[in-house]
Amino acid sequence: MKFVLLIFLSLYFSASLSNEQAPPHSFNLKNGMQVVVIKNKRAPVIAQMIWYNFGSGIEKTGKSGLAHFMEHLMFKGTRKFPDSYYSNYISKIGGSENAFTSYDYTAYYQVFPKSELKKMMKMEADRMTNLTLTKENVKIEKQVILEERFQRIESDPSSKLDESMRSILFPNHYYGRPIIGWRHEIEGLTYEDVLSFYKENYKPNNALLVLSGDVDLEKAKKLSKKYFGKIRKGKQESKLDKITDPDLNTNIFVKMQHSTVKQPIWKKFYRTTSYNSDVNNSIALDMGFKMVASGTSSLLYENLVEEKKIFSVVGGYFQGLTKGEGNVYLYAIPNEKKTSSEIDNIIMNEFKEIINKKLTPKRFEIEKKKYYFDTIYKKDGVLNPAQIYGEALTVGLTLDDIKKWQEKVNNISLNDVKKALEKLYENKNYVLGELLN
Repeated sequence: MKFVLLIFLSLYFSASLSNEQAPPHSFNLKNGMQVVVIKNKRAPVIAQMIWYNFGSGIEKTGKSGLAHFMEHLMFKGTRKFPDSYYSNYISKIGGSENAFTSYDYTAYYQVFPKSELKKMMKMEADRMTNLTLTKENVKIEKQVILEERFQRIESDPSSKLDESMRSILFPNHYYGRPIIGWRHEIEGLTYEDVLSFYKENYKPNNALLVLSGDVDLEKAKKLSKKYFGKIRKGKQESKLDKITDPDLNTNIFVKMQHSTVKQPIWKKFYRTTSYNSDVNNSIALDMGFKMVASGTSSLLYENLVEEKKIFSVVGGYFQGLTKGEGNVYLYAIPNEKKTSSEIDNIIMNEFKEIINKKLTPKRFEIEKKKYYFDTIYKKDGVLNPAQIYGEALTVGLTLDDIKKWQEKVNNISLNDVKKALEKLYENKNYVLGELLN
């Protein structure tokens, strides 16, 4: 199991959305479950992904970590397929599987030979409703998760700083609490908590099934109706109240010191727009921010690392695939000792200079073509399309949004990009952080 890598998904999403091998087909089962089929006959392989439209966001106050906890337990087997039968079977046929939990969704996937579709769909549907949960395996898995939290966060000062910064940046929203949960709340989770969460939320009307690869549409309809269509829908979909955060009207600085830190790291987190709230502005921001801060070819890196040699590293990314607000993440490692405010001033002054003078039409056209050609590199395989469509639909976009994605990208102008970056420059909803020895 693993957490979803938001930055990874964002990178290929922005580039790949409209360049799948064949247009998708979508239909709904009577119990409310949506099925999307993306046909690609390059190889006799299928990727099956089931996306639940909830992640850690539906956890009740004081019960953080339940969604991720449940993700672990979904591999514990059913009466028909006990213990690790599911995983062993996938390994036996040469397939692969994994799962991830986000703030806004939980997803499970398998990649396998096309001849195994019937069996794979049968097993996935079975664990949606017939999971074997015992007090013993809940107790054991809790210790696994606590150890995972220790390894991922508590023993990593940079992750602890990120966790603290997010809790301040999103004081009212579930984006401000860790997906894995707070340690003391994980320790308090009970068998009854887990069982209730499973029964209330793992329902077909909370799920999206995506099949990508060498799959026949009529066969997909027949099998999905046979296995998933028989499952009774929940009383209601697991929906989130629309929660917003107040504006941050003060300058907020978070400092983390730890003896294992070998070099200081500066960070800056913003609350921003999302694809869900404004597709066009988010595309412009994503495109522009890649030019400014993504990788060693970015303008910030060229100017502040290679030319002026003020930093050894500088970069960042935009994450806009969210049901709520998106966020921008900036980071830098200075070559010489500087205060957090000094670093912020250097980067933001350079940021403004880039917007005003260095985002030339020539540079923009080059980067826009790169943005497009990334689609060619990302579209191969069967899993990527399932991930792209599944995430987009689960956070609130539509098939029409996806189909028109390239058109939207083509319509973005240099002026659109500059406006999006200027809006970020003026954005006061941010938190500064510093990691020190």
